[in-house]
Amino acid sequence: MRNRKNAVVLGLCGVLCATATLFGSGTASAGVGSYPYDGQDPSASGCNNGAITVSSANVGAGATILLRYSPSCRTVWAHIEGAAPKTQDNAGGSALIYRETDGAGIRCYSGTSTSCYTPMLYDAGMTSHATGTNDPGWQIYSNTTSSY
Repeated sequence: MRNRKNAVVLGLCGVLCATATLFGSGTASAGVGSYPYDGQDPSASGCNNGAITVSSANVGAGATILLRYSPSCRTVWAHIEGAAPKTQDNAGGSALIYRETDGAGIRCYSGTSTSCYTPMLYDAGMTSHATGTNDPGWQIYSNTTSSY
């Protein structure tokens, strides 16, 4: 009986850990930090100076996802704007920057705001895209930019 109880407890711990990994507030994933500027803030680093929007997509319910690129730093990041703020009834908006070359990704959440931007990923000679989600409470919208 005791072994069975321990197995159930360990199983529940495993489920909770997996759920926290998938849906938790952590921002980094495999590959982040492998290159210059990975995980750095575009504003604090100055990489946002002269940055351009290379692709954008309508997410739904008024939100737009932007794929931003810094020619001087050779980095990318995702920026969602016009997203629903998080409430007790909805998850609000989020943006994900994803480097296709090695699967590195970083996500941000709008929280009580209507926008957020991710930390950067180095992108020289690589391909990346941005994905935005928006949950205003009645439906969850999602869209992805073209790759750059």
